[in-house]
Amino acid sequence: MRARSEVKRSEVKKGKLEKPANHYKSPDDIVKDKDLSPAEKKQALNTWEQDARQMLTASNEGMEGDQEGLDRRDSHRLGEVVRAKDKIGAKPKHKHSH
Repeated sequence: MRARSEVKRSEVKKGKLEKPANHYKSPDDIVKDKDLSPAEKKQALNTWEQDARQMLTASNEGMEGDQEGLDRRDSHRLGEVVRAKDKIGAKPKHKHSH
Protein backbone atom coordinates (compact mmCIF):
# COMPACT_ATOMS: atom_id res chain seq x y z
CA MET A 1 0.00 0.00 0.00
CA ARG A 2 2.73 2.45 0.93
CA ALA A 3 4.50 2.09 -2.41
CA ARG A 4 1.25 2.77 -4.25
CA SER A 5 0.59 5.98 -2.30
CA GLU A 6 4.16 7.15 -2.94
CA VAL A 7 3.72 6.52 -6.66
CA LYS A 8 0.46 8.49 -6.59
CA ARG A 9 2.16 11.34 -4.68
CA SER A 10 4.97 11.32 -7.23
CA GLU A 11 2.47 11.52 -10.12
CA VAL A 12 0.68 14.45 -8.48
CA LYS A 13 3.96 16.28 -7.92
CA LYS A 14 4.96 15.67 -11.55
CA GLY A 15 1.64 17.17 -12.65
CA LYS A 16 2.17 20.20 -10.41
CA LEU A 17 5.54 20.81 -12.05
CA GLU A 18 4.52 20.14 -15.67
CA LYS A 19 1.01 21.68 -15.69
CA PRO A 20 0.83 23.99 -12.68
CA ALA A 21 -2.21 25.91 -13.97
CA ASN A 22 -4.21 22.66 -13.73
CA HIS A 23 -3.29 22.17 -10.06
CA TYR A 24 -3.27 25.70 -8.62
CA LYS A 25 -5.79 28.54 -8.67
CA SER A 26 -3.01 31.14 -8.85
CA PRO A 27 0.79 31.29 -9.08
CA ASP A 28 0.86 32.48 -5.47
CA ASP A 29 -0.55 29.10 -4.42
CA ILE A 30 2.67 27.51 -5.67
CA VAL A 31 4.66 29.75 -3.33
CA LYS A 32 2.49 28.55 -0.42
CA ASP A 33 2.70 24.82 -1.29
CA LYS A 34 4.66 23.16 1.52
CA ASP A 35 5.01 19.92 -0.49
CA LEU A 36 7.30 21.54 -3.06
CA SER A 37 10.95 22.38 -2.51
CA PRO A 38 12.21 25.85 -3.47
CA ALA A 39 13.68 24.38 -6.68
CA GLU A 40 10.37 22.69 -7.53
CA LYS A 41 8.46 25.92 -6.91
CA LYS A 42 10.81 27.71 -9.28
CA GLN A 43 10.34 24.97 -11.89
CA ALA A 44 6.54 25.13 -11.62
CA LEU A 45 6.55 28.94 -11.87
CA ASN A 46 8.93 28.80 -14.85
CA THR A 47 6.53 26.42 -16.58
CA TRP A 48 3.55 28.66 -15.84
CA GLU A 49 5.49 31.70 -17.05
CA GLN A 50 6.44 29.98 -20.30
CA ASP A 51 2.83 28.93 -20.89
CA ALA A 52 1.57 32.46 -20.18
CA ARG A 53 4.12 33.99 -22.56
CA GLN A 54 3.15 31.52 -25.29
CA MET A 55 -0.52 32.37 -24.85
CA LEU A 56 0.28 36.08 -24.99
CA THR A 57 2.37 35.64 -28.13
CA ALA A 58 -0.31 33.53 -29.82
CA SER A 59 -3.06 36.02 -29.03
CA ASN A 60 -0.90 38.93 -30.20
CA GLU A 61 -0.32 37.12 -33.49
CA GLY A 62 -4.06 36.67 -33.97
CA MET A 63 -3.98 32.90 -33.54
CA GLU A 64 -7.36 31.52 -32.69
CA GLY A 65 -7.76 29.06 -29.89
CA ASP A 66 -10.11 28.41 -27.06
CA GLN A 67 -11.46 31.18 -24.90
CA GLU A 68 -8.58 30.98 -22.43
CA GLY A 69 -7.16 34.36 -21.63
CA LEU A 70 -10.21 36.27 -22.81
CA ASP A 71 -11.70 36.51 -19.34
CA ARG A 72 -10.47 39.71 -17.70
CA ARG A 73 -9.59 37.74 -14.58
CA ASP A 74 -7.06 35.73 -16.66
CA SER A 75 -5.41 38.76 -18.21
CA HIS A 76 -2.82 39.28 -15.46
CA ARG A 77 -1.54 35.73 -15.01
CA LEU A 78 1.90 36.63 -16.33
CA GLY A 79 2.13 39.46 -13.82
CA GLU A 80 1.03 37.09 -11.05
CA VAL A 81 3.72 34.61 -12.05
CA VAL A 82 6.40 37.30 -12.05
CA ARG A 83 5.32 38.49 -8.58
CA ALA A 84 5.23 34.92 -7.24
CA LYS A 85 8.73 34.28 -8.62
CA ASP A 86 9.91 37.45 -6.93
CA LYS A 87 8.60 36.12 -3.59
CA ILE A 88 10.86 33.07 -3.86
CA GLY A 89 13.82 35.05 -5.20
CA ALA A 90 13.55 33.79 -8.79
CA LYS A 91 13.97 36.09 -11.76
CA PRO A 92 11.47 36.16 -14.63
CA LYS A 93 12.68 34.91 -17.97
CA HIS A 94 13.00 37.90 -20.24
CA LYS A 95 12.16 37.17 -23.83
CA HIS A 96 14.00 39.32 -26.30
CA SER A 97 11.86 41.13 -28.85
CA HIS A 98 12.42 40.50 -32.53
